[in-house]
Amino acid sequence: MKGITKVFPGTVACEAIDFDLRAGEIHALVGQNGAGKSTLIRVLAGIYPRDAGEIFIEGEPVEHLTPWTAHDLGMRFIHQELNLVPQFNVAENIVLGDPYPFRFGRLIDWRRLNRHVGSVLADLGISIDPRRSVQSLSVAEQWMVAIARALYSRGRVLVMDEPTSSLTREDVQELFDLVRSLVAKGTSVIYISHRLEEVFELAQRVTVLRDGHKVTTTDVDSIDLSELVRLMVGGSPQKLYPTIEEDRSVGKPVLQADELTSIDGRLVDLSLEVHEREVVGLTGLLGAGHNEFADSLFGVGAQFSSGQVLLDGKPYEPRGARDAIGRGIGLVPAERRSQGLIGEMRIWENIILAHLRHFLIDPITQIIRHREANREALEQMRSLRIVAVGPEQEVRYLSGGNQQKVVLAKWLLRRPRLLVLNEPTRGIDVSAKAEIYGLVRRLADEGSGILFVSTEAEELAGVCDRVLILRQGRLVAEIPRRELSAQRIMEACYGG
Repeated sequence: MKGITKVFPGTVACEAIDFDLRAGEIHALVGQNGAGKSTLIRVLAGIYPRDAGEIFIEGEPVEHLTPWTAHDLGMRFIHQELNLVPQFNVAENIVLGDPYPFRFGRLIDWRRLNRHVGSVLADLGISIDPRRSVQSLSVAEQWMVAIARALYSRGRVLVMDEPTSSLTREDVQELFDLVRSLVAKGTSVIYISHRLEEVFELAQRVTVLRDGHKVTTTDVDSIDLSELVRLMVGGSPQKLYPTIEEDRSVGKPVLQADELTSIDGRLVDLSLEVHEREVVGLTGLLGAGHNEFADSLFGVGAQFSSGQVLLDGKPYEPRGARDAIGRGIGLVPAERRSQGLIGEMRIWENIILAHLRHFLIDPITQIIRHREANREALEQMRSLRIVAVGPEQEVRYLSGGNQQKVVLAKWLLRRPRLLVLNEPTRGIDVSAKAEIYGLVRRLADEGSGILFVSTEAEELAGVCDRVLILRQGRLVAEIPRRELSAQRIMEACYGG
């Protein structure tokens, strides 16, 4: 790719960017949210037409690139949202878009199809029954299926966007082994990730983008982590975690859970408290129950057969999101795009969504005081430094970090008594993480109770007052601030 430029109304997303991929290499593409990574890849995929520049495949120029011609040229793309059909089985998802084998007339030869897909999976070292429904697979297994689908029709270039954002450490290593085996067989990989340690573990070269421009391309062996961060953010890297006093005073309990046991058995005799002015971490290995508990507080997760929840000392049994919001609870869900935002709506509409009644002229007519809503949204955008053309811009066109800030702005407008954050920094860059960590501490200082649910041990140690460890639905450890470290958290998760 030479001199690639892409301009959107009000912003230059990419300007004169050069990028090349060698045969049989893993080339990492990194940068902050909004640096131009996704735009560059969408130009390569034929989704966005380029405004300037040239693209060459094996030395031959490609004039009119579309998703179909990109596919015909051997390029395969696995986006952060996998776009699998959950109701279909593995075989159906893998061959989707390619001809099915027919037996008589238009009858599909399912035995032949399953046998062929099974051999493709076996060649990739993936042990998944092709007849299994995709919705029954783990996240890691779904990624394996997405890779198999991308390579089913002999892709030469594989582009992976944040493939490990939802995976456990064990799943990450399994995915890395698969990627390395693909490269050994001749596939070239463009790897996009905000987890910079993965770049050093997996890639041979790295290209850094910043503010729509290419900063550098260099061998991974010739650079270290601090220098890579400096190139991404410009100047000296900012401090990632805020300073926290070890023995800071907290207020009265906001949330009290007493011996909760869920009907499905995923939570057993769970008791915990979250106080005013306190950030409490909650973590565990995959399936430990932390995600189920977070969702249950918003009325969308587990139902309990015994125990009780108190909110500000009063019994709390949420019947849904409306009930939770009315009692002063906010939730930043793990899947922001499908559960926390409405992509086709504008920024200001998303920000006022949980506080809509406040902006209605009349509840009956449902007419919104547009000017006031726009003014409040603009204030939140300035406070959180949301990078956008303006409050009228549709949320789907924002970078991942700015989308996450819009979700947070929605709850800042309500000032919740309890804010539940479920994987709040998944898939966002270092700079945006630092801002969110600072915002979390600011909310706590202003009196909110924060339940910070995460599988990232380092961020839990960096932002929380104490961390609770779940294992198989049971609370097995509580680590106070003075003892917090990533190693201590991981030891507790694994039973050390």
